[in-house]
Amino acid sequence: NSVRHFLLIGFLGMFIGSIVFFYMGISRKVNTVSHVLTFFIAAVASASYYAMWAGLGVEYKTTDTTPRVIFWARYLDWIVTLPLILTNLALMSRSDTPTLLSLVGNIVLYVICALIGALTVAPYKYMWWVGGLFFLIIVFVFLLQRLNNAEGYGGDALKGLTWLTILCWIVYPIVWIVGSEGTGALGLSQEVGIITIIDLIAKIGFGFYLLANVDAPEESAPLNQASQQYV
Repeated sequence: NSVRHFLLIGFLGMFIGSIVFFYMGISRKVNTVSHVLTFFIAAVASASYYAMWAGLGVEYKTTDTTPRVIFWARYLDWIVTLPLILTNLALMSRSDTPTLLSLVGNIVLYVICALIGALTVAPYKYMWWVGGLFFLIIVFVFLLQRLNNAEGYGGDALKGLTWLTILCWIVYPIVWIVGSEGTGALGLSQEVGIITIIDLIAKIGFGFYLLANVDAPEESAPLNQASQQYV
């Protein structure tokens, strides 16, 4: 059916992307952290999509008002890949360690809230959704703060990648609330299709855009002397 077709497209896109990112890294004279992270982002996502396509990582929740299909493997993917995406952005903006920890911690809390909400029944699940949205907004605030960093690190590439990430990620809670996890107003095929497309843009599109702007000499430049905590 169309749901499995979308999952297969997601797997193939992520799998091919991971191979390309891996090759782009090893073909350089000096590999970079950004190349390594983009490879793992695509590789983890491809494993998640393959599992869902094969029928693993999927739960048929019958305890809600109407039976729902919950793809919990999606959340295992996000709890690994979303922090790695944020780490890439933190590297570009040369964020300090507390900022990186705040970004990663809040996005992990968002994913946990979304997962627990997906496995919970109404009305409690909507409180988990609100909690997750709160943590996601905090992430966006930190990203925008680093986008406008006074030092000017990252330039136009950081601006493009930051807005790409924000615009893609804001779709996740919207699809959650209207999809199987929330009200069920959106059909399962439409939900999986939208998430698959957004995932490919947020991971593979992000990766190609990032690696096209990687500057190895800049990455190896000395850390800001005002703070030896830059990552």
